[in-house]
Amino acid sequence: MIADLLPTAILVPSLDRPGSIRRLVENIHEATPESHFILFCVSDRESMGILDELGEWYLDDSGCEDRRYVTRNNKLLDYLDDARTLFFGQDDVKFHKGWLSRGLAVMDEGPSCVIINDLHNMAGIQALVRREYLQKAVFDAPGLAFHPGYHHNFADNEQFFTADVQGELAYARDAVVEHLHPLYGGIGSEPWDDTYRKSRAGWDHDLRLWRERRVRIEALRA
Repeated sequence: MIADLLPTAILVPSLDRPGSIRRLVENIHEATPESHFILFCVSDRESMGILDELGEWYLDDSGCEDRRYVTRNNKLLDYLDDARTLFFGQDDVKFHKGWLSRGLAVMDEGPSCVIINDLHNMAGIQALVRREYLQKAVFDAPGLAFHPGYHHNFADNEQFFTADVQGELAYARDAVVEHLHPLYGGIGSEPWDDTYRKSRAGWDHDLRLWRERRVRIEALRA
């Protein structure tokens, strides 16, 4: 198993949500007995204080103006020498027990990008990715996880579509990391906040970019 070789890195770019940090850290460790570590990217001092208290690793990007989801995920890639498998997470999710072993079991069958079930979006929003696959995860930017032009939306669509075109995509239906977005209104859902509003504000731009790039990625299939 991949998990027996090197730990899985769980990446969490969290923007101004200190109230979610402690719950998320405790949830990850409880639901993930397999070898793993968490790496946050945070900007606010309250989140940093909580992570210091919990002994978790984080990247302080308080001095950076560009705090988009894609930018912060790509930054975190520079700190992952000890991870062979990466999970691109969020701060509004709930990890269910068995998620990692089930996801890695699918990955062991061959694919380098394995979508994890979020219980709402059948296309998926988060994935386990082999570290070496990043050399071709973004067709025109080797080494990155997401094309840097997106604000937040549709970056995952491109990641999954690219992997599908390359024959590297699979879906782990039994591996669950539940999305607590308020849009779904379930128990434990997060409240609407400025972080959600900022993501939504970039929707139209991101959709146009995704449509343009999908055509270029589709051409790679030939």
